[in-house]
Amino acid sequence: MAKKSVQAAPETEEPKPVSATDKKGKATPKRPNQSKARPPVNPPLTNKEKREAAKKSGPLTKEQKKQAREDVRAERARIAEGQWKGDPLFDKYHLPRDRGAERLLVRDIVDARWSIGQYYMFAAFAILILSTGSVQLQSYLFIALLVLTGAIVIESVFLTRKVKRIVLKRFPKTTQRMGGLNWYAIQRSIMPRSMRNPRARMSYKATEDDLGKIVK
Repeated sequence: MAKKSVQAAPETEEPKPVSATDKKGKATPKRPNQSKARPPVNPPLTNKEKREAAKKSGPLTKEQKKQAREDVRAERARIAEGQWKGDPLFDKYHLPRDRGAERLLVRDIVDARWSIGQYYMFAAFAILILSTGSVQLQSYLFIALLVLTGAIVIESVFLTRKVKRIVLKRFPKTTQRMGGLNWYAIQRSIMPRSMRNPRARMSYKATEDDLGKIVK
């Protein structure tokens, strides 16, 4: 009986050492091993910081203001001259629609030829003013406007053909869409020559070899 009672007694387990995680009742989560991006050493100033810095520096003298205006004018003239010459270094100052060697070539193609479309704006304005007359005069002016529009359409067809031929000859692997270049040429051709921007740099006597090159 004594042996049976000894065998029936439950075995007691030895106590385990308490670890640091047992105090909280759960394992301590690991810290993510992620490094945050460090700010730049010299971050650019915000607009507010620029204004505060200008206030601390004090007001400019008349000579300093005059010199600052002259520097701005000189910089603008330098950029305009570089754009007119077709220098690629100044292409970044153009509007996005005017950037690229292909666009420069298209502008030169349009500017090197005389077109009826460059007088369209003046003709349309004159017709608008004269249309306040008699009904018979209005009918004549309407016919004249239709004829002028038809002439511009025919002229635009020949212009787009020329643009496609020269552009593909100079840039056979161009990524520019021909539809976009053709529309760019038509829009420029119906603008008065003096109002074109960027300003025209080719004369009517320019040859095909002169188009799209840097002016010396």
